[in-house]
Amino acid sequence: MRADLAGFTSMSESMTSEDVMTFLNEVFGVFSTIIESYKGVVYEVIGDEIVSVFGFPKESGFTPHMAVFAAEDLLKKLDDLNRKRYLKNPVGLKIGMTMDHASLPSVHRDIRHAVIITKGFKKCQILQKNAVDNTILVDENLHQATKAFFTYRGVGTIEQDSFSIEAYEYETKTT
Repeated sequence: MRADLAGFTSMSESMTSEDVMTFLNEVFGVFSTIIESYKGVVYEVIGDEIVSVFGFPKESGFTPHMAVFAAEDLLKKLDDLNRKRYLKNPVGLKIGMTMDHASLPSVHRDIRHAVIITKGFKKCQILQKNAVDNTILVDENLHQATKAFFTYRGVGTIEQDSFSIEAYEYETKTT
């Protein structure tokens, strides 16, 4: 899963650098807690984007579902944080998710120090970049694994960087 803050640049232009860092630390601290609560691992943070992996060290039949629940909770929590902070320019979240095979050429106790080889990271990035604010786009594999439990809307095929990804938008539940 890749989750990128949308509108981060315009938000940060109206804040001091200290406030921007405080906001990012708070957001990614909360996001890390959510991801870990659904048995995911934060693989890396790249600027205003968080990359996470689910199913390590051992995948279960519910791993895909847990990842989708985590993504939905990220959206809900960011909405809460936007309201709590009364930002002039609130930020959104664009999430891309795939279910793909990966290999670990070397095993480390901490996955954040392991090298993971997968096309899934690039597919997630393509989905995330093509998502509109506050949406979750998933690939065909994740859609097939979870469609009996979650509702999706087909958005078509995304062709980019030699990838052809059948994309589905997760329909979030309104509260």
